Amino acid sequence: MKKKKYYFLVSLLFTIALLYGSNNNLEPSIQLKSIDVLPALTSTKVILTADSPLPISKAFFDQTLPSTLIVNLPQVKSVPAPPKLESPQGIINQIALRKNSQGDFKLFIDLNQKVPYTIINNQQKTTIEFLKLNSQLNLEEINKKISSVDTHSLASLQNLSLKEEGNSLIIQVQTKGQFLPFVFALDNPLRLVVDLYNTHLNRPPLNLAVGKWGIKKIRLAQFQVNNPFTISRLVFDLEGPKFFTLDTKEKGLTITFPSNQVEEAPPAPLPKEEKEELLPASDQKTASPFPGSSPPIPKKETSPPERKVTSQPISTEAPPPSSTQEEQFRPKTIAQPQQQYTGEIISLKFKDADLRDVVLYLADFAGLNVVFDPGVKGTVTVDLEDVPWDQALDLVLKINKMGKTIEGNVLRIAPINVLTEEQKQAQKLAESKELAGPVLVKTFTLSYSKAADVQALLSTKLSERGEIIIDNRTNTLIITDVQDRMELIEKLISVFDTPTPQVSIEARIVEATSTFIRNLGIQWGWRGIADPYYGNQTSLEFPNKINVDGALVPQGIVTKGIGGPLGGYAINLPAPAFSTAVGLSLGNVLDTFRLDMALSALERSGSGRIISTPTVTAQNNQEAQIIQGRQIPVQTVANFTVTTRYVNAALELKATPQITAEGTIIMYIEIQNNAADFANLVNGIPPIITQSARTSVMVPDGGTAVIGGIYRTEDSITREKVPFFHKIPILGNLFKSFARTKQNRELLIFITPRIIK
Repeated sequence: MKKKKYYFLVSLLFTIALLYGSNNNLEPSIQLKSIDVLPALTSTKVILTADSPLPISKAFFDQTLPSTLIVNLPQVKSVPAPPKLESPQGIINQIALRKNSQGDFKLFIDLNQKVPYTIINNQQKTTIEFLKLNSQLNLEEINKKISSVDTHSLASLQNLSLKEEGNSLIIQVQTKGQFLPFVFALDNPLRLVVDLYNTHLNRPPLNLAVGKWGIKKIRLAQFQVNNPFTISRLVFDLEGPKFFTLDTKEKGLTITFPSNQVEEAPPAPLPKEEKEELLPASDQKTASPFPGSSPPIPKKETSPPERKVTSQPISTEAPPPSSTQEEQFRPKTIAQPQQQYTGEIISLKFKDADLRDVVLYLADFAGLNVVFDPGVKGTVTVDLEDVPWDQALDLVLKINKMGKTIEGNVLRIAPINVLTEEQKQAQKLAESKELAGPVLVKTFTLSYSKAADVQALLSTKLSERGEIIIDNRTNTLIITDVQDRMELIEKLISVFDTPTPQVSIEARIVEATSTFIRNLGIQWGWRGIADPYYGNQTSLEFPNKINVDGALVPQGIVTKGIGGPLGGYAINLPAPAFSTAVGLSLGNVLDTFRLDMALSALERSGSGRIISTPTVTAQNNQEAQIIQGRQIPVQTVANFTVTTRYVNAALELKATPQITAEGTIIMYIEIQNNAADFANLVNGIPPIITQSARTSVMVPDGGTAVIGGIYRTEDSITREKVPFFHKIPILGNLFKSFARTKQNRELLIFITPRIIK
């Protein structure tokens, strides 16, 4: 009985444990009801509506999908069909959902380009907002928003503090009074800008280098005063697109940047701030759920208004920087570029203002300290709208013949002649230090270039104490020079000593010939005799006998064509060449009258094709040559001296390839296809039949081009006739012969280059 109670108790406890454990493992199932895309002037929003708040755990740009934001949606078990975007909505191309092996969903948002973004949670709606780059603020929108703010009493920005908390950087801005924030993004370089309208900066400007969390530096200054608004501007110079949160409060705002870098050790602390340890981002690979397409370029638009952002445990990650490969055709700087201004936009309007006051105003805007030389003086009258502050500074200095130097965060203003003289003295000092410094000796064994060629290129970069010695046996440069020049020489050698690409060049020479010959000829003659011997003499005393002979060719003339029964023909017009002949001989019983006739004829046609394919491989910008054939000795006699020289009667290809940055190939080509004509010797030496082409052509890699062609047609007709008699109708054909020769010759030269990978 005790055993039964014991077993029952154990079974009951085991069942309770199973039920308790299964209940603990149950996770709430969230249903995602809709996904909406709302493009606006300054940003594009993706709004996720669910039956309960979405616990988003991670959002990141993946390395394999660099312009696609991936958002993890844990506990979401039911989703609607994503909206089908026939054309880009704002900066969003497409949206897709994918379910993983654990049954959770991931949201893929394909963008035109990577931009800063934030995630805003509000009960059942979660908004993912993407800022547009180079957006311009909409004055109408600003006027509507600013109407709700008391512009008669300016808010004051009293302090800005930074702190590291967990794996995030938190920037807190303390204000007093009512203000209106606008957030937008600029590129070249990438910056996140927070403009606080109706706010006066009541603290010194800030210019703080960070170097962590994907933030290069943070700047705070008074952007403009009553033009028409008073604006304090907070700028974050970013290394790349980042996730951020912005929380607007009654006495200021808070901006948070989570970590997005993978580091092996904790980073260095912020200046005058606390320490932090960065958590490594997960290395997640995801296949693209979108079909391949080229995203359009986003248009310039405006920035978003203020918003309330609640914090969520969202981790971000960015793809590691892509490894830069040495590109052979990468442009090299050979001259100083034009001045590029990247300062914040400012508007100035002064009349006869003191130069020092204007410079102090610009320096205060940029967060710089200022030092004036005693010779600085002048006045400024300007009316500038929306120009970078550094360009405005250069303009006001230029009109007063002044110059500037910036060392760290100190701006120095001095007359141009003073700065020029200082630069000359500094250059002389640098040269003297260089000549007085220690001399280094280094050896560089070259792999792909000849030491003599590199020496000629480096000789102009040596200092007065520099020297280069070549060891041809090992292809080594022994360089002696000061440290500064040695660093430059090492960089140049790394550029010069690189493998040269090779090109395989295949030429194809096609010769096609066709001939047609048709010859027709006729030979005929006759003989008539009236003689008492045959009993057919005439009845006249004179002439009593007659002998008419039109059959025998007179002796001494070579008979052409075929010979007749009597040795020849009176009408002797045979075909010039014939393969067929028919003879006919007619006579009476006594053979006193005889008629002989022969017909000769020939028709011949033929075609032929010769294909020559020389192939040669050459390095880039190096000539290659290949020859196949024979050489004909030609002797000349001069001053009783016999000189023999050899002339090529061969197939010859010379080519010099040049690979362009686009992957095409420019070739300088010379092709010769010469042959000896032994049928027409001149003093025992055959003439040379020449076929050649010389040209420069650009062909795609692996493409084929026709670089030359010759088409020649010969058509000749020869007729031999007996004067006057050939004009007799019908019977005139017995007094003429016909011969026709037609010959076609065609030459085509093809070229096909291929870059050897």
